[in-house]
Amino acid sequence: MRKTLSIVAVAAAITLLGACGASGGSDASDTKATTTVAEKEAATTTTTEAEPAGDTVEVAEWADSFCGTFSTWLSEIEDASNRVGTDITPGDVEGAKTAIADLFGTASTATQTLIGDLESAGAPDIEDGDQLVADLVEKFEAFDAAAQDAKADSEALSTDDATAFQADAEELTTRFQDEVNTVADSFGEIDTKYPSQELNDELTSACDF
Repeated sequence: MRKTLSIVAVAAAITLLGACGASGGSDASDTKATTTVAEKEAATTTTTEAEPAGDTVEVAEWADSFCGTFSTWLSEIEDASNRVGTDITPGDVEGAKTAIADLFGTASTATQTLIGDLESAGAPDIEDGDQLVADLVEKFEAFDAAAQDAKADSEALSTDDATAFQADAEELTTRFQDEVNTVADSFGEIDTKYPSQELNDELTSACDF
């Protein structure tokens, strides 16, 4: 499953990082921050614990379900990112603040839907398939925690000074970029822990992103 989960991680990182770049204003920053996912998760109180997966299902069926669910999640965040580019008018600081907060809010809502779908879709019929689902849920909960914190932080930004707002917004989005990179990198742990060639083959066949 190593190859496919790497593709999933890269797709998620590219999409969310692209969204951050769009939300940072006319001169979005490309620098990296050092805030960790663990620090964000410690600060939030809304992340839920992973629930046990449902019944075991055929590997091909689970792969189709996962790829469809993930593709929907990816599309929702891409659409939100595109809306940021069209919703922000130069000089409209309040509008930019709202658009940025909405982006992170959409990322959180879409991720919570994804988590619910993963938990209800059952577990693939491989060794420790239920734990695989629980681990995937945990990774996406980290995405959700980062998005919720970023939304709250963006809503708290001051718009009194446009230049200061731009700098603060860029710092916020680059911090979220680092969160996304860290979570995406963590998918490698699942590759190593669940080296199912059958699941890898089915995911490679079913996922077109």
